[in-house]
Amino acid sequence: MRKIARAAAVLPIVAALCVGMTSTAQAETDCTDYSDNGGAKSQFKAYGEHLLIDDIFADGNSAVGGIEIYGDGHYFYWNRLSADGGVRDVNLDIAEGTTVVINAWLGNWDGTVTGGIDFTSNAVSNCHAVA
Repeated sequence: MRKIARAAAVLPIVAALCVGMTSTAQAETDCTDYSDNGGAKSQFKAYGEHLLIDDIFADGNSAVGGIEIYGDGHYFYWNRLSADGGVRDVNLDIAEGTTVVINAWLGNWDGTVTGGIDFTSNAVSNCHAVA
């Protein structure tokens, strides 16, 4: 009888702890990624969901920012302004709590969204964030 009473007292506590652990929301997070040579930079700002693409070096390549929005797809944004032309700010609309992956590549615009991207220019890194 004591075992049943003890189980009846412990089970609601365990259940409450499990619910508390699984229902915590993820906080917004920022992240930054660079191409392997550092010539392209993509920065995700969670507050307001902005993707900033910066062409760091005046090397004839464009900077390309990539974002994978879980549950939505992959998107590519070009900054073709040159290294001294400024940062491209892409204002996104992403649901709060959505996980994203950010990449930065070098590219040579050929008239298509992905055709001129050198996907080997960022073989090392990417970053994960939460909108």
